[in-house]
Amino acid sequence: MTTVALRTSLIWHDEVMEDLVAHKPMKITVGNTGTPTFVVPNVGLPKDFAIVRPGNRGYLLTLGERMRGTICIDGEQKDVEELVRNTNAGGFSATPISGKDWGVIDLDESGDYKVFFQFVPVEDHQPFFSKPVLLAGFGGYFLSMLVLGIIFWATGIRNDYEIAGSPFLGDIAECLFRGWGISTAALGVSGVGFALFKSDPDNQASFGFSILMHAALLFMTYQLYDGNNPFEWPGPRALTGNYLVTRLETEEPEPPKPVLATVSSKQDSGAAAPKSPEKPKNTATKNPEGAAGGKGEVERARDPNAKDTPPAPPRVALFEDKNRKVLDNIIDRNLSTSLSKFSGIKGDEVKRGDLGFGPGTGTGVGAGHGTGTTRGSKGTGTGGGGNAEGDFVSNKGKIDMGKDRPGGGTCAKPPCGTSPKEVKVTLAEPEGDFGGLTAEEINRVVKSRAGVFRACYQGELNRSPGIGGKLIVHFSIGGDGIVKNAKTAGGSSLRNAAVEQCVTSNIMRLKFPAKGGIANVNYPFLFQPGG
Repeated sequence: MTTVALRTSLIWHDEVMEDLVAHKPMKITVGNTGTPTFVVPNVGLPKDFAIVRPGNRGYLLTLGERMRGTICIDGEQKDVEELVRNTNAGGFSATPISGKDWGVIDLDESGDYKVFFQFVPVEDHQPFFSKPVLLAGFGGYFLSMLVLGIIFWATGIRNDYEIAGSPFLGDIAECLFRGWGISTAALGVSGVGFALFKSDPDNQASFGFSILMHAALLFMTYQLYDGNNPFEWPGPRALTGNYLVTRLETEEPEPPKPVLATVSSKQDSGAAAPKSPEKPKNTATKNPEGAAGGKGEVERARDPNAKDTPPAPPRVALFEDKNRKVLDNIIDRNLSTSLSKFSGIKGDEVKRGDLGFGPGTGTGVGAGHGTGTTRGSKGTGTGGGGNAEGDFVSNKGKIDMGKDRPGGGTCAKPPCGTSPKEVKVTLAEPEGDFGGLTAEEINRVVKSRAGVFRACYQGELNRSPGIGGKLIVHFSIGGDGIVKNAKTAGGSSLRNAAVEQCVTSNIMRLKFPAKGGIANVNYPFLFQPGG
């Protein structure tokens, strides 16, 4: 369904700052206090001034004596100043607007802030499951349940259950329960049908086939149902003939009786036990040690429930008792001295050099022999695997660092090989409507981030040498001091998208003093490469 909606826009210096489309009648207010629809500085209008408000047959446009501009009412264009002067209603004029009316209104004599309005067609999509539809659906659901319950009661549906000792209440509950079940089933089928109707046409065939298969499965399942006792499923054992499979009764075997088995019980009481060819070993079944054991020479049978317990794991001897103390003493004492206990070097007192820690940086080779070099000559001699004195030249010499030379590339005249000078970033004075802020306050905040803007230019200059020019950024500051939007304004000569995007994104992070007014600032940047 197509409806007509009111579109209003706030224009500042011929740029649209905010745009609103009212699908339902609403009030459009302007000002800088409270929660107005459009935030503008003080232009001489009352607090919470409603420039457009709903009327009896559309909207009412309220115009003030300081306003200028042009409006078109019923196809006739009128001057705002002249219209307010002719009405002479206390400095304000209320004009009905609707249909194809439009207008551009200056809020004061300066013409900086304007309000534009017109009526535009929009598509209004009404939801199917609205509140009236849902209420009607639930009402029909409960009404159908009640009607079906009455029908079941009239057909003589009864049962043997009682509620609170009353068979009558049990019969009513049975009828209502059946009505509720049929109503719920009908509601479910309707929901599935509606979902099938609203589904994607490409999926309707597969969705419908799935519904039919499920319905057939449920129908065939309930064909095995016996209605003699509706509350018993799958039915008593007498009705098992309804199934294709015959259930067989299996009797569980009786558990065996516990028997305390002994060797003597397994032998005949009248016969003597055969003599063992070997003499049995001494066991704890005799004398005082076997007080809790068997009787006499009768051997006890093994307990069938006994479990063999594994022996305890051996103790680790490395960190036990005496060895632990020895290792602790080794760690506490001098490491080089204690190493003699493990390396086999005689003597508990090991002095410096005995283990190859003497002065020099050569390498000992072989048992008791070492080799070394000194000033290009070689020599061998006995030693303790250490290093000979004077293996390397120890006298100090002067290092030749060379002279300063120019950098690579072609150089016509000095200075050559010098690094480029630092880029120049000049921040000029801001312009625009400061909304309660001063130019010094705006300059102070912007110049505090001058290093960031210089980095934006320096990074792109390394990729594209020779770029430079003027960049003018237009940004708006809200009453809370936060930058609302920032973009490149006209008059810029830099023409580099990367620098522009970097500068505007960093301006969006600036925080100015909160003065409550709306500031619209044009800030020029001048970027120049170094010499």
